[in-house]
Amino acid sequence: MALLKAYRNLLRLFLRPVCPGCGGARADGEKLCSWCMLRLEPCRSIHLSSTGASIRQGNDAPADNPCNGVYVHSALMYRGLPGEMVVRLKFGGESHLASVAAWLIKEYSTVLPSSDELLVPVPTGPSKRRKRGYSQASLIAARLAPLLECSVLELLERDDGPSQVGLPLLERRSNVRRVFRLKRGAAAKLAGRHGKIWLVDDVATTCSTIHNASLALSEVYADSVSGLTLTYRGRSGGSIV
Repeated sequence: MALLKAYRNLLRLFLRPVCPGCGGARADGEKLCSWCMLRLEPCRSIHLSSTGASIRQGNDAPADNPCNGVYVHSALMYRGLPGEMVVRLKFGGESHLASVAAWLIKEYSTVLPSSDELLVPVPTGPSKRRKRGYSQASLIAARLAPLLECSVLELLERDDGPSQVGLPLLERRSNVRRVFRLKRGAAAKLAGRHGKIWLVDDVATTCSTIHNASLALSEVYADSVSGLTLTYRGRSGGSIV
């Protein structure tokens, strides 16, 4: 019995849950360790996609109108652990972090899709998708959908364009103008559907990516659209991912 107990304790030592944020130990049933949970800062603002400005929903701008801008809801501020996770997911090949990102969106976003609404991931350009082996927004949306009992549809595709890293506002907006288009068959998939569509992405900076994706959707979809991201980066503070 003593040998069996020692063996079980040894298994617990080596098989203890590992925190995906820092690599340290975490408690059973927890997604992140207590230290990493302290490194999360909720995003308290809503942003308008057409300008990137922080707004008060219902007061400062028309809601969910792609021409004037759609509301972009972000779960967390980029700085700290969330920003590190975005970099690792996008450039480090750590696709498993999409599950943590989905959980964080569910836990921290002040507004969430209901079960009758649709998640549409913001697509990655073809060359980046080939290099990474996946689209981070697609992975996040796929992991988020069962948590919210939503459906996911890949309705958009994106041309390759210049990198957004480190660019100022006007150049970022110019970069993504007209790079999105509807996939073949997207209109048929949306026929007869009503209710909000949520464009899912990993990070919002100027919100121009979600803005232009929403404009592409508006060609065939007249109901409301909103954006939903893991992080809000803002326009200041050096290089933008």
